Amino acid sequence: MELIKHDEGLLRQPPMPNAPTVTVLIGGVEGGPDVGLVRVQVPPGAGMAAHRHQGSDVILTPTSGMVRITKGAESVDVNVGDSVLVGKDEAVALTNPGSEPADLLVAAGPANFVAGIRNWPEPATD
Repeated sequence: MELIKHDEGLLRQPPMPNAPTVTVLIGGVEGGPDVGLVRVQVPPGAGMAAHRHQGSDVILTPTSGMVRITKGAESVDVNVGDSVLVGKDEAVALTNPGSEPADLLVAAGPANFVAGIRNWPEPATD
């Protein structure tokens, strides 16, 4: 058993403009678990262009705010209490069209996607 406290984790940000910040909580290390968990913080208007999850299926669940997930011409709004499954071969975009920040928990299995996040840079400080 391993406890991860709310203020622990490795803070990263995808190398793209107006991107969310991602805190790695579990997984993505050699010899680690077969699943990973990250916390994603998406400011209003921020998001990520269409991307894949490096061979991981992911489940995304907002804990505050809402996000829009887009796959091709299809979009779904994901609110607190909702979850969306994104298959390992699906390319999706993520945006926060709302006026409040969105916080998400994202589980990935296998943890390939989380391993890739560990290689992203730290967030830029202004």
